[in-house]
Amino acid sequence: MLFRNALMDLLKEKGDIGKISVRELCGKAELNRSTFYAHYNEPKDLLYEFENEILDSTREHLKKIGAENDVGAHRYILSFLKYIKENDKPFRSLLIDSTDPEFRSRFMQQSIIQFINNLEITFPKEIEQYIFSYILNGSTGIIIQWIRSDYSTDEKSICDLLFEINKSALVNLNYNL
Repeated sequence: MLFRNALMDLLKEKGDIGKISVRELCGKAELNRSTFYAHYNEPKDLLYEFENEILDSTREHLKKIGAENDVGAHRYILSFLKYIKENDKPFRSLLIDSTDPEFRSRFMQQSIIQFINNLEITFPKEIEQYIFSYILNGSTGIIIQWIRSDYSTDEKSICDLLFEINKSALVNLNYNL
């Protein structure tokens, strides 16, 4: 946990995992380098472990929401946004401060696909990838801007915005959310 907190602070400061040394990380965590090397080879290993833990906990949270009977799209998205806000520091570190665009993509792709699966939305296979890409990129941009604005808009308004933008695009294609 100390290494993870130090990593989040250094990512905010430096933005790039490649600019963070083991010495810096250990100094910030107030732990020995031998402790670090007992668990990791380099700071990227810690970052990847942290990313995977966030992905796993988000997947579990979304499964829990999806398992609720008749949760509905609005409540599902709202719960997802509240989860992000309640876990601000890790999400801010990994979605905004870190320069790892792969994590951002994996996180949002996993979340959007799980959302679509839980709500049992189906699209024709030949255009499914385009629809997912549209929803993924637009929703990611809105959520990242929301975090950057320090949640200046309440999560219900962001939920409504996400829902209405995506719904209007899908309704025009004759699909319903």
